[in-house]
Amino acid sequence: MITLYQEPGHTEAKEVFGPESVFRFHCHAGLACFNRCCREATIILSPYDILRLSCRLGLTTGEFLKRHTWRQEESRSGLPLVLVKHARHGGCPFLGAGGCQVYEDRPAACRLFPLTQGSELTPQGVVDHYFLRRLEYCLGLAGEREWTIASWQADQGFGDFDRPRRPWLQLLLQQGQPGRIPPDHRLLSQFYMMAYDLDAFRTFLFESAFLKAHGLTLEEALPLASDDLALIRFSAACLEQLLFPDEARPLNQALAASLAATDAGLD
Repeated sequence: MITLYQEPGHTEAKEVFGPESVFRFHCHAGLACFNRCCREATIILSPYDILRLSCRLGLTTGEFLKRHTWRQEESRSGLPLVLVKHARHGGCPFLGAGGCQVYEDRPAACRLFPLTQGSELTPQGVVDHYFLRRLEYCLGLAGEREWTIASWQADQGFGDFDRPRRPWLQLLLQQGQPGRIPPDHRLLSQFYMMAYDLDAFRTFLFESAFLKAHGLTLEEALPLASDDLALIRFSAACLEQLLFPDEARPLNQALAASLAATDAGLD
């Protein structure tokens, strides 16, 4: 199971949540623990999280990755994950005196807290499990507001950040299945660039022989030059081709589907 939020070193109780489960939570600046979770948590970023944060900060994805992240291999798949690098004084680098400085573009894992989502691949597809993290210091859990998983996700705008990361999550889970060949150094480098450094991936597409090698024309791929969400979808298709060439659909079909999703408003 992959969980994209980690907070070691604290006593806590995890409650398994179902669709009808209800919890209380209200975090606000008047609480003594306000922002403590931001100072101590370790957040794993999806490609879409990286895109949003880099745009917010006026950085290329490569600059953002270099300044604000570090890399770690996911335990089961062996594929690289990108994590937020703590500031020199400790804690999230985007945390200011008044709270989160990138709040509108905060990552999916931050939006979901105090819930954690763990995902696993089953014969029926990806199945998500939810847990309530009762951190010993969190006073927000004594709040009066009641939530379900669905109402909390809707309130926090979680779906807009969850949908674009699904293909990437599927690949991590798929590669983590028993019997998969461990990725070598070349594959790891390609995966990191294609998944996380979207500006570099865009340059690679249009300045290398990649499109021609896969039977794609410049005219067909041109929308990827400006459509970030289509680029994320197409990068996932390229990663699937990289990891599972015998199972992946042809890239001309993947490109058409990536662009059609934009036209249909499926972002």
